[in-house]
Amino acid sequence: MGHRDDNHGVEILVSFLIGSIVGAGMAMLLTPQSGKKTRAQIRDMAEDATDYAKKLKSKIL
Repeated sequence: MGHRDDNHGVEILVSFLIGSIVGAGMAMLLTPQSGKKTRAQIRDMAEDATDYAKKLKSKIL
């Protein structure tokens, strides 16, 4: 009845992280600025997200 998957918390965290990344990306794309600056911001955000995901993976495993 009340069976709860051990990975439920991880799924919620990953969903939140993905939603945050998508939201931040959309905000950057919709903000008026030069294309060069937008691409640099997206690249920096992708690098930060990759680093965060690696740290999260090492904590989980």
